[in-house]
Amino acid sequence: MSAHGATAADAHAAARTIIVGAGWSGLACAIRLVQAGQRPLLLEAAPQAGGRARTVEHELGGRLLALDNGQHLLLGAYRETLALMHLIGLHPGQVLARSPFALRYPDGWHLAARRLPAPWHLGLGLLLARGMTVPERLALARFTRAQQALDWRAAPELATSALLAGQPDALVRRLWRPLCLAALNVEPEHASAQIFLNVLRDSLGAGADASDLLVPRTDLSGVFVAGALRWLGVHGAQLRLHTPVLEVRAGAGGEPCRVGLRGEVLAAEHVVLALPPERAAALLRGTHARLDPVVAQLGAIRMAPICTTYLRYAPGTRLPHAYYSLSDAPAQGNYAQWVFDRGQLDKRLAGVLSAVVSGAGNHLELSRGALGQRVAAQLAAALHLPVAQEHYTLIEKQATIVPAPGLRRPPARLPLPGLFLAGDAADSPYPSTLEGSVRSGIAAAEALLERSAS
Repeated sequence: MSAHGATAADAHAAARTIIVGAGWSGLACAIRLVQAGQRPLLLEAAPQAGGRARTVEHELGGRLLALDNGQHLLLGAYRETLALMHLIGLHPGQVLARSPFALRYPDGWHLAARRLPAPWHLGLGLLLARGMTVPERLALARFTRAQQALDWRAAPELATSALLAGQPDALVRRLWRPLCLAALNVEPEHASAQIFLNVLRDSLGAGADASDLLVPRTDLSGVFVAGALRWLGVHGAQLRLHTPVLEVRAGAGGEPCRVGLRGEVLAAEHVVLALPPERAAALLRGTHARLDPVVAQLGAIRMAPICTTYLRYAPGTRLPHAYYSLSDAPAQGNYAQWVFDRGQLDKRLAGVLSAVVSGAGNHLELSRGALGQRVAAQLAAALHLPVAQEHYTLIEKQATIVPAPGLRRPPARLPLPGLFLAGDAADSPYPSTLEGSVRSGIAAAEALLERSAS
């Protein structure tokens, strides 16, 4: 796929739709529009596509390695992401390592689903769990049955911490809090109970395959982005990198929308903003009174960080399992909540571990080097590892939205003709996951196509 597109005149002729942002949401939107016969133009300010789920290159052990800006997990329930991968010619089994849902701690605490039809996959897993008392098993079973009976619904303003108020402390610490941090990237007291339940409903509360964990074998570009760009290029879509959008104006009286670039203005019938909330708000602010409520909603959305530390050990260093949950204790300098053995997923990364610190905290006051040292010490103590030979920490300060209780996000179809919203900024039942991004991109495309047909 062309990285710069064609001439301005060609872009005007070809771009019935302009998508601002080539992250996973923008790419999903473009794929759906191409399926409907359009040839959208994607404009991306960064030098590469992928948005906040992208690959960076860094030298470890004298080798230049492709590392993700954050360790991502997918679920078997991510049906739209998996369907898009099939559509563009990627085979999920080749780029994703699938295993039954499991939480394992280095001290032996273990809860895992089994290869059985639902609900027996979780029932037997609960029966065979290690480190869980009988009252804790009963409390978990009762909680799950209660949420199923309530159709996985909660009051809009309820926080996940309130939802879990009756659960044993050990269960919250070992199971529910780690799941909340992994799926929503915030502590339970800052997380919408309804959004948390949506994730549980479509994964642990669904069929056995839906709860499977899918861990990328390769970098995120290889998992989806590179294949999406190839497919879009073959089907006539265009991509222009290094192209920041400075202004967006809705069409009036049948006129096209206008997209202002540096020294250039593009016209399009439709414009999709597949952008983070702050960036979308900046482009819409002050353009029309009907957009003021949208800008206010976008401005109220807060963002949360994710830190990922990559650590290099001797090539023979290997964990007993591909990943572990970790008991974090920020007051003691133990910040990481997950660790992944990248060498078990990609042989090129033998001896490389990645450790994840989700959400905000006092770890953000440390330098990247100091945080990496703390994580290395935590892994050495928890997993009996030697001292890491080197480490590299990536800090994505605006990684995800905060899915706060009562969160209100604008709909995909904005209240002015021709403007649409995708990405984390748009209304969705899901948090900032890869599946959430893909679904919001598809939803924006569907809203656009519906308007075109009317």
